[in-house]
Amino acid sequence: MDPATLILMLALSALSTILYIFIGILPGTDETATMAPIALTLLLIGLDPLVVLAWFMASIAAFKMADSIPVALAGIPGGVMAVPQVPDALVAKDYGLADTVLRKGIAASVVGQVVALAVTLSLSYYLMPAGDWLRTTDVVFGVKVARWFWLVLAGLIVLALTSRSKFVALVSIPSLALLIQGLRSVYGRPIFISLFLGITIGPMLFELLTMLHRDLRQSLARRGLKEVKLVRIGEISLNPLKILSREELAHSTLWSAVTSILATVMSPVGLTILIGDLLRESRKDKIRGAVLAYTVRDAIKNATYVGGTLIPLLVIGVPTGPMAAGPAAPFFQKLESLGATPRDVIVSNYSYPTIVAVLLLATAISFLIAYPILVKYSRRITLAVFRRIPAEALYGLFIAIVLMLSYYDAKVSGIFGTLVVSIVSGALWKLGVSLGVLFMTLVAAPTLVQLLSALPL
Repeated sequence: MDPATLILMLALSALSTILYIFIGILPGTDETATMAPIALTLLLIGLDPLVVLAWFMASIAAFKMADSIPVALAGIPGGVMAVPQVPDALVAKDYGLADTVLRKGIAASVVGQVVALAVTLSLSYYLMPAGDWLRTTDVVFGVKVARWFWLVLAGLIVLALTSRSKFVALVSIPSLALLIQGLRSVYGRPIFISLFLGITIGPMLFELLTMLHRDLRQSLARRGLKEVKLVRIGEISLNPLKILSREELAHSTLWSAVTSILATVMSPVGLTILIGDLLRESRKDKIRGAVLAYTVRDAIKNATYVGGTLIPLLVIGVPTGPMAAGPAAPFFQKLESLGATPRDVIVSNYSYPTIVAVLLLATAISFLIAYPILVKYSRRITLAVFRRIPAEALYGLFIAIVLMLSYYDAKVSGIFGTLVVSIVSGALWKLGVSLGVLFMTLVAAPTLVQLLSALPL
């Protein structure tokens, strides 16, 4: 990597960290809606894909630390991934331990990302030869099926069965696949970006559209404004090893390693809920269980985002899990400006040690900036964000970016196709279908529809 590119990478990693500290603290922000469009925009303007990957890795580090701060202080999740921490945070707050879970969560985020990087980068190096085998196609019912498709299908079924509405999730898989392939036939080419972004903004757009319905708007108005109270916190140490107990450090390390691998095909949210609930229920003492679960969930959040991105990116070459098919999807899409996918450019143009060094450096920069800022000034930042940055303005910005990219993808029909997919996705999400199911259906749609058409039924 030449000096100019290295300087750009360092600068963008620092900028990404600062940006996603504020985005992470905003209530209800969706990781896919706030990470994928920006990464895609950076790729479309011609930045080196490895530099954009460094931006992305730094954003994971900052976002996943910041989004749990309003949870600890006010019981309000920043990003979607912080939602599983709400019950634990409320218990801790009732016992006057908001400052405890705040510092433990931030420290655990550091542990989770460092462990995940070490595990996934080491594992990916030895699994890279298996990538060619996974991309090999077999003929099933006269249809050519890549072997990685079965990983996606297995992950789809698991995600559907772990959704709140299992039956609706299972039925939505072939239904959404047919809708996607139908739109692609209208476009006349295999569009991905606008459809992917349609799923991304689905929940957000669906909530906004409910405001146009008179009865629903009135019911929302009757709720009134939500009052947010931040509890006071004591002084917080900057040494993460003094913040975490041996038990918390051990569990954070173990489950970060395990879930970073499982996130290749499984939902980060599902893994965060599953492991945290198991740890909480394993303790008879209510408060000890809540603090342990909150802490380890923070580590798992970072680990699943790192593993769910890097193993599909470096080994398989296609998005096989919700993370790769969601926030990290831009790295797997063929771009006209590159003549290939950003993933192929990274793997072809850079040695493995260079990729590892860039990812570690981007993470280090993010933690060096974000960690001391968040542990020292988390309360002030949260108050400033709540008071001065309207969440609606940010949502409007992201929807505007999505519509612009949809027009770039397929002109006016791309915009309306995106709106159709957004409304359907938002409705399915509202009914209890995991967004991971929808993203992975998008990836599997071409093969899935061909198999459905070829079934001898």
